[in-house]
Amino acid sequence: MQVIKRSGEREEFDPNKTISAIVRAGVPKDEATRIVQVLEPQLYDGITTEEIYRQVHQMLKGHNAAHYGLKKALLRLGPEGENFETYIARLFQAEGYLTKTRQILNGKCVKHEVDVLLARGREKAMVECKFHNDLGLKCNIQIALYVYARFLDLRDTEMLTKPILVTNTRLSLDAQRYANCVGMKVLGWKTPQENGIESLASKHRVFPLTMLEMRHRDQITLLENHFILVNDVLSRSREVYLLLSKDSAEDIISQAMELMST
Repeated sequence: MQVIKRSGEREEFDPNKTISAIVRAGVPKDEATRIVQVLEPQLYDGITTEEIYRQVHQMLKGHNAAHYGLKKALLRLGPEGENFETYIARLFQAEGYLTKTRQILNGKCVKHEVDVLLARGREKAMVECKFHNDLGLKCNIQIALYVYARFLDLRDTEMLTKPILVTNTRLSLDAQRYANCVGMKVLGWKTPQENGIESLASKHRVFPLTMLEMRHRDQITLLENHFILVNDVLSRSREVYLLLSKDSAEDIISQAMELMST
């Protein structure tokens, strides 16, 4: 049986991949295996990975469903890229960096707006965030070339030590090879393989606000008021009550407490 990926590619259905994805959401392996066993009779040749994701998400509950939905949660930070840039800055803060977002810097030839500027010890890096509104899209070689060219223009004038390319999806093989060749760090979904954006989010418990279930208008209200992380809901709970209805605020805060306590 073949499945259709978000990119349009077809591949043989591998139940182990689905089991692994569910396990990463915090579900014990035997329970994840049981879920896939229940799911398999409902699958058919040509089913999309999106439909498989939807069915699994319906079977999960509470914090497990939220963790499983991290990739979609990052997507819901859009459609513009600013919320994603702020989220990445908060993720790097958890790694011990001082961060500034959307800085205008003088290059040797022209000025550049840098999405995130990082500093830690002698390290000073520029981060270029590429946000995709389609999970099937990848950062290609042109984007990698563009980011490194900007770094070369800024390197000497701003005393930068390295460039970093970050995306909410994946990178093409050529983009990864080029980045590795020139010494440019990349961060994306499962990139690097064992330390991608999903791994860092789980390691530091830096989860986007959009992992919580809420009405779209409430989500927009919170994002517009600079609530980026689930933890922001807890640390600024009084503001949540001021911005939203009492019922909505209580439900969102309850979800945040459950997710952050597990």
